[in-house]
Amino acid sequence: MQKLVQEIKSIFANHDDFFIQEEHFKQTAIFLIGFNTMIDFTHSNLYIRQMAKMSASVNELFTNLSDQLDVDLEQIIKAILDGKLVLLSECNRNALLVPISRKLSRSIDEPKNESIIQGPLNAFGEDIDINLGMIRKWLGTERLCHCSHQIGQLTKRRISMLYIKGKAPIALIEKVDRLLKQIESDIVTIDDLNKHFGQHKFNPISYLFSTEIPIQAIDSLKKNRVVLFLDNYPCALVFPHLFLDMLTTVNDRNFPIGLSLLIRALRGLGALATLILPALYVALTSVNPDVLKIDLALFISKSREGIPLTPIVETLTMVVLVDLIIEAILRLPKSVGPTITMVGGIILGQAMVDAKLVSNLLVIVVTAMLIANSSVVGVQNSLYIRALKYPILILASVYGILGLFTGLTFVCIYLASLTSCDIAYMTFRIEGKGDTI
Repeated sequence: MQKLVQEIKSIFANHDDFFIQEEHFKQTAIFLIGFNTMIDFTHSNLYIRQMAKMSASVNELFTNLSDQLDVDLEQIIKAILDGKLVLLSECNRNALLVPISRKLSRSIDEPKNESIIQGPLNAFGEDIDINLGMIRKWLGTERLCHCSHQIGQLTKRRISMLYIKGKAPIALIEKVDRLLKQIESDIVTIDDLNKHFGQHKFNPISYLFSTEIPIQAIDSLKKNRVVLFLDNYPCALVFPHLFLDMLTTVNDRNFPIGLSLLIRALRGLGALATLILPALYVALTSVNPDVLKIDLALFISKSREGIPLTPIVETLTMVVLVDLIIEAILRLPKSVGPTITMVGGIILGQAMVDAKLVSNLLVIVVTAMLIANSSVVGVQNSLYIRALKYPILILASVYGILGLFTGLTFVCIYLASLTSCDIAYMTFRIEGKGDTI
């Protein structure tokens, strides 16, 4: 037994939080092994001592503590890495015990990145079992199926796939399951998972739609889609990601149908405004001012009086600065973010206008674009819409209104060409049924 203890000790020699504690029970030495960063050792040891008082022998103690007895070295190492407490006795017996663990996960909280006007305020967390439990609590049906996989090469991560039997198409379930089984490399980010699902390197649109709201994930399950949970990731990953995800949320249905449709139309208008507003400004001020009425053309010309930059350089400067400020606000601590917003607003607003670097009209256009972009559902959707406005802006600076419509047409063609698992990104509904019960 001493040889086994020394072998385990040599394997974890570079882990400062690894411990081997020797205890004695009825003149028999017992070694308690694990990580003190994952195990509440004081309370776990107290529990073992209490159980020892009720046991007549070491064998009875091990039997009372665990049903995983006399396992091999490989299982012992895996149990230690999983945060279990390993007990070894000098009489060549071992047991894997689920100890009293340190609290390493936060409790159920409100969503941080998605706003809910009417509806439950619970949000997913990092603990995959809690997330699955929340889905089970809301969707109490035997038709909810759950498959779990261990993926990764260096670090095994657990990924769970959920679908509703009889709703999600069989071909979709089988393909996702096959793709998950084929993953051999480590999954650190969602982009790693996207690549295994076939996403092109330069495609800005993710194949997986992230949501931290349980009812949104459940709504996706009811709409014939598959939901994935990755451990230590506080969102559900809905597959496939569809265009309508940027326009609709399940909370919209808390309003009358007329208001719900109006909200969705406004989001679509917001996405369109984000794409065309900067390009329209450049086209009308530099290439096609003749399409405007004379009064409006004179007003625009007067607003740009004294500005040395061309409209395309002026607009690019503003939209890039706005994107930089948004990125800075997302990355900076919350205590600094509002300050950056205020400073950025002053610089982009009054200071740049007073310095004759940009026109008043462009400030209004960029502000409207920023507000319109915020109406889109999902941070990832907002990001790629912001990215797609740049090629349209460049085309409009060369060909004017014609370039704007050409760019918009190419964007529509590009979005329509996207598919994931043979399901078009622009589809409104996933057709096909799964197994009947």
